[in-house]
Amino acid sequence: MRTLTFAMILLAGCGGETAAPTPAPAPEAKPAPAPAPAPVPEEVKVDPMVEWDALATEDEKQAFLLKMGEAVYTSSALACATCHQVNGEGVAGAFPPLKGQKDHMGDCATHAGIVINGLTGEIEVDGVKYNGVMVPQGDMLNDLEIAAVISYERNSWGNDYGYCSPKDVKAVR
Repeated sequence: MRTLTFAMILLAGCGGETAAPTPAPAPEAKPAPAPAPAPVPEEVKVDPMVEWDALATEDEKQAFLLKMGEAVYTSSALACATCHQVNGEGVAGAFPPLKGQKDHMGDCATHAGIVINGLTGEIEVDGVKYNGVMVPQGDMLNDLEIAAVISYERNSWGNDYGYCSPKDVKAVR
């Protein structure tokens, strides 16, 4: 643009002809603003234990545990998926897998105890030694959340190790 303007000045100074100035383009019409969105009602807080108690069948309770358990496991506030990975395969040498680890999970009480109290010291999983720290989650999660997350771990990635209830967790506390 600067070159064209400079050339026009040179031509005008030399008596040459210049092109007529190009009129400025008309401003584009702006679209009408979108209507304001309707107000979103505040989320109603439901006590999960009340919801749990209202479930009538074992199938409903198991589905509830899996849904809540996945939410707890993948929560950014906890390290479950960060350390053990979303696929439950862990990180070799750093964080053990949960996939295929019935012996390490144990029964509901053992599994809940690991989540509640954490785990330190060397363990061997599938021939790989781990010597890290799993931070206790007992102060951050209630009995239903722990029952849900361990049920999710026990029934994901091909695991089929049964479900744990909030009563199982409460007995460990």
